[in-house]
Amino acid sequence: MDNIENEQLKPARDVLADILKTMPNAKLTWDPYTRTNQPELARMADFTVTVDNGNYSHTLVVEVVSQGHPRQLRDAINKLLRFRNKANRPDYLVVAAPFITAEGAALCHEDGIGYYDFAGNCRLTFGNYFIERIGSPNPFRKTQSPAAPYLYGPKSERVLRILFGEQDRTWKVVPLADEAHVSTGTVSIVRNLLLEREWARETDDGLKLTQPGKLLKDWAVVWGRRRQIPRTYFTLLTLADVEAKMADYAQRHARPFALTGTAGAWRRAPMTRYNRTQVYWDGDPAELANAADLKSADAGANVHIFEPRDEGVFLHLEKFDGVPVVSPLQLYLDLQRDPARGEEAADHLWTTVLFPDHAPAH
Repeated sequence: MDNIENEQLKPARDVLADILKTMPNAKLTWDPYTRTNQPELARMADFTVTVDNGNYSHTLVVEVVSQGHPRQLRDAINKLLRFRNKANRPDYLVVAAPFITAEGAALCHEDGIGYYDFAGNCRLTFGNYFIERIGSPNPFRKTQSPAAPYLYGPKSERVLRILFGEQDRTWKVVPLADEAHVSTGTVSIVRNLLLEREWARETDDGLKLTQPGKLLKDWAVVWGRRRQIPRTYFTLLTLADVEAKMADYAQRHARPFALTGTAGAWRRAPMTRYNRTQVYWDGDPAELANAADLKSADAGANVHIFEPRDEGVFLHLEKFDGVPVVSPLQLYLDLQRDPARGEEAADHLWTTVLFPDHAPAH
């Protein structure tokens, strides 16, 4: 048990006590194994509690994890199963965490393990008792140290883009770091976070992304919350003409440029016409605007120029009629922030380009 989990033992006990208090005539006895001739069993679990209603008695064996990610939950479940084998008793096994997602809850249910979290979500079935509560939000989302700064930082995202773009390939740490132009330390952090969530698998040949859809949906939530303000302009030219002018200027000056948003989505997965073009340009927006005869505008702007957060947005570009378009991955991320039918275009991109053999993202 690490120090983080040690600090969580008291709240874990308190939350379980509140849940069990809803059972009529239930008397709780904490850590009964410490008062038996099997003290070694007490050291194999974080704590135990016996529930006695006067007619029946049941002992719950609880393992606390610091985060409710699938890999940690699976490790806790295996530890509890070893406890059961050692004790040779029909004790009820329970996992506790600050928050357990629906995916984590399903994992516990598959193995017949009870669970609860500090938000009050739980599924406990022992004897004649059945307690289930679902739907309480994660109260630690803002106060916990989230994975987002590590998994979705600019350099980490370069690693994710490589893994996502070459899903059939396995990667060793050094080649992946070289390909993404990041340190091996950054790759190791990303690797551990992906393995923890079971979105990737470690093989003899290296790391392989196995759950690209889950990664992308999680990434999209983080990306959609980021505030990125474009420089906005107006043109009387058709959008196709102004896009071609900007692309030609970028090519002649060897500068990174690409369409994104609904303009890019129209090229990769045509669904509906668009009335505003959004582009990434690695340079001064005013320079590109002057080259394309754009006029600065707040109201009625139909050209948005974004400065890239990182060079990774230009990875896996593809040209359509001579105009570069960002990767389907980047399009999906950017569409999360587009109020003009962005969600609809993102779903269409998901089903036709990203994962044509899978269900929609929403």
